[in-house]
Amino acid sequence: MRRFLPVALSALFLVTLVAGCGDQGESSTDGEGGNTYEITMTSFDNASTVACQLGTKFADLVSEKSDGRIQINFHTDATLGNETEQYDLIKSGEIQICYFADSFGSQIASGYDPTIIPFLFTSIEDVEAVFDSPLGEAIENAAYENGNVRLLGLSRRSPRLLTASKEITSPEELEGLKLRVPEIQAWVTVWNSMGANCTVVSWSETYSALQTGVVDGQENPIDNIYANKIYEVNKYIMQTEHLQSVNHWCVNADFWDAMDPADQEILTSCFQEAADWANGALDELNEQYMEEILADGTVSFVPVDKALFQEAAASGIEAVKETLQPEAQEYIEDYLAG
Repeated sequence: MRRFLPVALSALFLVTLVAGCGDQGESSTDGEGGNTYEITMTSFDNASTVACQLGTKFADLVSEKSDGRIQINFHTDATLGNETEQYDLIKSGEIQICYFADSFGSQIASGYDPTIIPFLFTSIEDVEAVFDSPLGEAIENAAYENGNVRLLGLSRRSPRLLTASKEITSPEELEGLKLRVPEIQAWVTVWNSMGANCTVVSWSETYSALQTGVVDGQENPIDNIYANKIYEVNKYIMQTEHLQSVNHWCVNADFWDAMDPADQEILTSCFQEAADWANGALDELNEQYMEEILADGTVSFVPVDKALFQEAAASGIEAVKETLQPEAQEYIEDYLAG
């Protein structure tokens, strides 16, 4: 995966920063030491997830390598809002850094990002290759135009797994399953095409929706299943790995463009170091999550024939493809043909 180094587009000027959500303050210059910054960074995830561990390491590295000039205040557990609310906050500059999962492609870079389509890409390397291609540049440009953000970098997520109140070993057994999904139309389209009955439920309400039978199943990476104790209310975890995905770490464009290039380099290099650590630790952490879930004694991990599920999703993938921009459609066609 290439390293993302967004280019400053404006002349350098005194940076207006956020010391806390909604509290405006200015950077200061201390002579040879350079500007000082207090940055607000947020996450909608549980603090124990891999992404939040990455964020904590990133903040520590930035403080260390800037000799304390650049401080990142990291707020986890949606304390400053859910993913949708954080989108509004970073677009306006009330926060400076956050990451988006699949809502990045469905909302911020809408129409350009094929990596949001379930059952399409079969490896994380194939997903990262999208961002290394000319289409990746189009995705980044769309994010800037639509969301006023620049892409600081990517970090790997665990593949998404299907969980349910019953064992599902074949696509036919999805028929009539009341499946919780977030508000991502591509997901609704693909899962419904396979026979599921999708219901949009906010993440904060998913546990109770499963517990009360409003929905029968949901899908998420293993760390989210573990951290949010989904296995307590869904005893079957299908190893579908239907979405290989990344977190898109974004920085407010106005804030970024006003930074000194040397300070931009501190952020990008520290992020890459933290992301490399998190990517390397991901498999081991996932094994730990699985072991702790299995220790519950009532949960089953169910292997499936992923090729059968991908074949069953073909019509839904095609339907989503037709909603994308021509360059994204062409990328999908070439990928499937190759």
